[in-house]
Amino acid sequence: MLKCKLCGCSLEEKDALVHKNQQGEQEIICRACFEKAAGIDYETFAFRKENAKQTLFAVLLCLGATVYAFVEKGPLYGVAGIVLTILIYFFASKAK
Repeated sequence: MLKCKLCGCSLEEKDALVHKNQQGEQEIICRACFEKAAGIDYETFAFRKENAKQTLFAVLLCLGATVYAFVEKGPLYGVAGIVLTILIYFFASKAK
C-alpha cells in the first residue's frame, strides 16, 4: 500500500500516479489529488496526451511526404503538401 503525498490516503499500487513537483522531486498522488491539481480527470488527460502524440506523428509523416513530393514532382506538389499538412494539423488538434 502506498500513501498519497498530498492527502495521505492509502491507495493500491495500480491506482497511484507519479507526479513531479516544482522542485523536481517525484511524489505519489491519488487520482482525486491529480484532478484537484490539474483541473481535469486522469483519463481525459491520458487521452489528450495520446492524441497529441498521434498528431505529431501524422504531421511529421506529412512533412516528409511533402519534401519528397517537392523534390520529385515539383513546387506545385510541395505547396499542396504543405496545405494538406496544415489542414491535418488543424483538424487533428481540434478534434475532441
